[in-house]
Amino acid sequence: MVKLLRSDILSTEVLDWKGVHLFHFYSSSCSQKTRIFLTEKGVDWEPHPINLMTHENFTDWYLGVNPRGLVPALVHDGDVHIESNDIMRYVDEAFDGPRLFPEDEASLAYVLQSMKAEDDLHLCVRSLTFRYVAPNELLRKDPDALDVYEKAGSGQVAGVADTHKAVEVNFWRKMAVDGIPIEQALAAVKAFEPHFIELNERLAKHEWLMPDGFTALDIAWWISVFRLKFLGYPMERFPQLDAWYHTLAERPHFMAEVAMPPERVEGASQHQANMAAAGESLPQIMAANGF
Repeated sequence: MVKLLRSDILSTEVLDWKGVHLFHFYSSSCSQKTRIFLTEKGVDWEPHPINLMTHENFTDWYLGVNPRGLVPALVHDGDVHIESNDIMRYVDEAFDGPRLFPEDEASLAYVLQSMKAEDDLHLCVRSLTFRYVAPNELLRKDPDALDVYEKAGSGQVAGVADTHKAVEVNFWRKMAVDGIPIEQALAAVKAFEPHFIELNERLAKHEWLMPDGFTALDIAWWISVFRLKFLGYPMERFPQLDAWYHTLAERPHFMAEVAMPPERVEGASQHQANMAAAGESLPQIMAANGF
């Protein structure tokens, strides 16, 4: 689990904070699954919104909290934890409430492996989101903000020089030049395919992704399924997975944590309609490429 050392943290005032504090952004997938997890666990927390659209995560101050400049980040009694899956695992062990990670060793190993697979797809989620939620020119990062992002912060995580931020910087600089081309979107869809096949097969046998009941694994994959459905992915290709999605969507706090302002929803719908008119919607390019 990724707990930062004090030497990693330059915005040292957070080291004195008491209680549970969450830095997050309303439409960040990783923030969404963390917020749902905290609700399922029954943990009270103080919100600290970080606006990714205005590059607030690229400021010296926030990079002094999380050297990777990502959300969420959790502060608990002065300790800083980053990476959503690690935050959820930490919270499950540190707080009372329903156990959301299996205690059985074999089951836990599978959950952790599958959650890592879901988390490793975050650049695929981002690619599809940025192609199908708004025109690229509205989503590109400002070069000056990227320069700050690249240089600010301690540059280390858990006391070790961190290479993770370089991957993020490369993504944003490439997007500034190329946008998100169809080939990149198709590669993202292809990356999800084996996982959706496996999840669909598991759900044909059990109500939840683990045979013993609801776990953090359901939360993690639900967020990815929600995002892809929002972008127009034809989830009916996987009927068991789609039915499971709708079952969880009936839990009020699930939909509450993924809700977006009406103007954002309207803008995304119009953008997707424009893409469809050009023959480039997500279902159209999938159908044209054998999915």
